[in-house]
Amino acid sequence: MTDTVPARILVVDDEERLCQSLDTLLTKAGYQIDTALNGKDALAQTRSQRYDLVISDIKLPEMNGIELLQQLRKDDPEAMVVLMTAYASLDTAMAAINMGAYDYMMKPIEFAHLKFTVKRALEKRELELSRRRLLDQLRETNKKLTRRVAEVDALYQAGLSLSQSPDLNSLLTKIIELALDVIGATVGSVMLLDKEQGELTIAAAVGMSEKVRRATRVRGDGSIAGHVAGTGEPLLIKDIKSDPEFAKFSRGGYGSDTLLCAPLKIKERVLGVINLSDPKHGTEFSDNDLRLLVTFASQAAIAINDGKNFEKAKEKLRELTALYRIASELANIDNSRDMTGLIYHSLAEIIDFDFTVWLAWSERSEILTFNFWEGKGQKEATELIGRAVSLKDKTIYSSALRTEMIKETIESLDFFRDEIGSLTTVPIITKGALHGVFCLGSKKEEAFTNNDEYIASIVASQATSIYERQQAILNATRLMAMGKMISEISHDLKRPLTNIRGSLQIMRQRWPEITQSDDSFSMAEDELLRLNELVVELVDFSNPKKYQLEQKRIPALVKRVHKLVSSDLEKKGIEYQQIFEDSLPTVMVNENEIVELLLNLILNAIDVMPDGGSLTIAATREVDSITQKPHVKLQVKDSGPGIVPELKHKVFDRYYTTKETGTGLGLAICERIAMAHNGRIDFESAPGEGTTFLIWLPSI
Repeated sequence: MTDTVPARILVVDDEERLCQSLDTLLTKAGYQIDTALNGKDALAQTRSQRYDLVISDIKLPEMNGIELLQQLRKDDPEAMVVLMTAYASLDTAMAAINMGAYDYMMKPIEFAHLKFTVKRALEKRELELSRRRLLDQLRETNKKLTRRVAEVDALYQAGLSLSQSPDLNSLLTKIIELALDVIGATVGSVMLLDKEQGELTIAAAVGMSEKVRRATRVRGDGSIAGHVAGTGEPLLIKDIKSDPEFAKFSRGGYGSDTLLCAPLKIKERVLGVINLSDPKHGTEFSDNDLRLLVTFASQAAIAINDGKNFEKAKEKLRELTALYRIASELANIDNSRDMTGLIYHSLAEIIDFDFTVWLAWSERSEILTFNFWEGKGQKEATELIGRAVSLKDKTIYSSALRTEMIKETIESLDFFRDEIGSLTTVPIITKGALHGVFCLGSKKEEAFTNNDEYIASIVASQATSIYERQQAILNATRLMAMGKMISEISHDLKRPLTNIRGSLQIMRQRWPEITQSDDSFSMAEDELLRLNELVVELVDFSNPKKYQLEQKRIPALVKRVHKLVSSDLEKKGIEYQQIFEDSLPTVMVNENEIVELLLNLILNAIDVMPDGGSLTIAATREVDSITQKPHVKLQVKDSGPGIVPELKHKVFDRYYTTKETGTGLGLAICERIAMAHNGRIDFESAPGEGTTFLIWLPSI
């Protein structure tokens, strides 16, 4: 299953009409569908064709759904199977789930529920396959790296005695010590070439002060060593003061007037040079000394090259081990704090830093918010958690500006002032969108390399992506359970509410003189009505109905809604206007659901205009900019106070409300209704300029 190849689904049911219906509906949803009328045929098809999902009835001829499930899971332990039945029981449901069924659905099938279940099942399968591929790739890469390290180590140990050194620094020291011993000199150095800088620096030395060693950096023909590195040819100078070409370097701090210099070269590639001076025998170096040094330098070059490769391989192995550890342990993490801690400790094994910072990005408000701090200064950084950094005009996409603003915010705390020598910030990209920013900080100057930033970026983005997928699956499961629980509780509340309401009506009939004179009675009836409406709203939200779509005209639906709210509009003194484009196309909708959507929007508009205002409903035909398909576009525009920018991203969140008695479900229901009709809803608003809600519904 990829972006270009749709998922393949097998539908198994002995009712041919049901198979055909599901085939049609799921094909329209973008899937490849095959069908089978009995369990044996279905099993045969799965063994000749790979399926991403099998949807099967439990009661089947020849082989029932449970037996089919057992065979499918035996053939492929990761097989995704959803079972259907018209004869539900707790035992069969538990048996199905225990045997590995992904889900269990009741007939008649609600397509919206089926579509949602199919999507989640396919997402889970894709996640499992991706995780399996990633682990296989990591294992294979680890094998290759381990094999390469073993080969290098074997060659290193068997080929040269120099390979006994435990690390590159020790190896370089051993090289110069052996060279001095072999040639018979007292002063020497190994200089390595930095290709990017074009400079030679002393990596190891004997008979030379540490101050001189650290300060020596030479380029090209700026020295004898630079000349040898540039030409790739060895050099013997018996008397530097009388040498016509190199006499100008006689004051270069050499231990004597005679010296040797040989390139560390592999196949014309110069790694550096070996310098020797001050021969032990007290005379000058000979041609034989030069030949010995060249032979030794060729062996040393191999050892140095192998040592560098070995260091790089170990570094890569450490990086991949850290990545593998993160990928493996993320599956056992259920909160963001543990995730950031895992990233911190894993990266600390391969990168030298003092602290990490995680910031969340809000695209709508263009604000970064400090979420987590790990490492040095964590206690002091508690003042930063929740603080916002405004990055207007796309500053977020400029690495330099983004880093500068985050650093300034951190250093606004006295503890961190002059404590941050290096700060690198990398974007966290998940599903092609910017999720936030991950920072590495150090007290050292220029502490991070390009590779460090690359590793940090991969780790942060991949870890966040995997974590979010796991949490999305977990949250979806929790929401389903919560929705079912709310639906059951709400349903149970209907009966006592009905009994109370009936009792109040009886009391009003028996004692009218009391009920009419006592405000408490009327208030009780009003509150009872509000409770009943709340229960209905909760039931509708937690257990959406299967939509029965009909061909309707938008103007007729709007006029029906206007009749319901006309008295409220007049009471509040709100000027109402409706504008419809001529010859609007019809739409396939569930009339009651669209009426509910419009009622929610209009009643919200009335609530925000208690002292009057204007309300306009308009409908036009339009090609949706996102789907590029013909739609009817509805606009509900009020002249209310508008929505402040910092609250815009919460408008459609369930349970979020600014009303004292609101449930926070009204706009969430509107969004759900629009999406269930293959449409969408959005809004435009500014403080003091009112709000316009925009609804796109596919037209016929």
